[in-house]
Amino acid sequence: MSIFRFIHTADIHLGSFLHISGMEKHPKLKELSRKATYQAFENICNIAVENKAAFILISGDLYDREARSVRANRFFVDACRRLEKERIRVFVTAGNHDPAKEYKELFRLPDNVYVFSASEPELILVNDTGGEPIAAVSGQSYGERWERSPLHAHYPVSDADVFRIAMLHTQLETGRSNYIPASSADLSGRSGFDYWALGHIHQPQIIKEDKPVIAYSGAPQGRDFGEQGLKGCWLVEVEKIGGVSSFRANMKFQVTSPVIYHTFFIDIGCPELAEAESFDQLEAYLIEEAEKLEEKIRAEHSLVEGILVRWEIGGRGRLHFLFSEDIEGSQDEIRRLLRTSLGHRFPFVWTDSVILRTKDPAAEEVLVRHPMLKEYLDQIIMDIRQGEPARKSLISQLGQMWTQKADYEDMDEKRFFLDESTLENMLDEAVQLILNGLIEAGGRE
Repeated sequence: MSIFRFIHTADIHLGSFLHISGMEKHPKLKELSRKATYQAFENICNIAVENKAAFILISGDLYDREARSVRANRFFVDACRRLEKERIRVFVTAGNHDPAKEYKELFRLPDNVYVFSASEPELILVNDTGGEPIAAVSGQSYGERWERSPLHAHYPVSDADVFRIAMLHTQLETGRSNYIPASSADLSGRSGFDYWALGHIHQPQIIKEDKPVIAYSGAPQGRDFGEQGLKGCWLVEVEKIGGVSSFRANMKFQVTSPVIYHTFFIDIGCPELAEAESFDQLEAYLIEEAEKLEEKIRAEHSLVEGILVRWEIGGRGRLHFLFSEDIEGSQDEIRRLLRTSLGHRFPFVWTDSVILRTKDPAAEEVLVRHPMLKEYLDQIIMDIRQGEPARKSLISQLGQMWTQKADYEDMDEKRFFLDESTLENMLDEAVQLILNGLIEAGGRE
């Protein structure tokens, strides 16, 4: 039997803008870039009201220090006043983007909002509308931009027979972490808690499904192509299933993002494009793929207003010769065609960028004719992919601007993160350069 529901969210970054290429001359895109994080939070509030949630948990980064504004603060206060009328409480822990030192409300918060202290961990007992205790929420805010102490180790645990929740803004990494050093084993080992409501990682995920549940809600609205796909919050329904302190948390992901980022990977060697030789044929295929996605989103997720698309076009086929003489110009022309063709739909599909990585079909023939060369190249690539010494050697040769360890919340603008996707693209292009050189030296057969 359900005894109450609550919302778990985090990383709202209220007031921050979306990164959208080409929006300068597009009023609708500019408006959507500014309003998306606000709309996502309003959607969260609507879900809470519709499902009669007892409270909302915001596990860090309600605001973004770069986007903190009077408008954002006022919007949050007004939204919480609406929730107060519905008898829905709001619990907030400050994260690394809105630490307590910088957390100054410009408007008086309504009585249903509680912001956890940064000076010590706290425990708040939550009652239902009849005055009976149903949950205990423990938490502590970041005091500074970085928090290197294991705050969770000191969280108080209620001795009442209620559902016990701990709020924590962490990267779930041990050692010298800037964001509360912790591991899932550490959290599981803290006896007494039923649910760890985590923030900081922007992708929704359930780390552990049973007592205690350990989950990230992810950001309710992605802001760039590093945060792709549908975003939302967890609607959690708590059931009493047995004796003392025996509960079950049933979780349902609720989509809240009015805008989603999506990357299409297109292979020009696929059956539909293998014989294509013109921009018209490629454009028709890309439009068809975009329309399929748009129709699916429209049918399943009514809150989504727009889809921002990045096209990564690769593979081997005749179209390669159409692009190879002017890659940049080809990318610009494909982008222009798609923006013109798809921008009027709802949800609208906006082509943010086009990346061409197609290959000369003759390169495959070189590898077929020279199997030892193929074996040699495959071995080098495997060593770099799987062997730490080879990868370190590669990075050292690339120069000091590249790093394997990235702090997504505090990026060094002078360095580039060599993630798996970037590494794969570099290896692929290196092989292609070798093969192209062989083709040019030996001539085409």
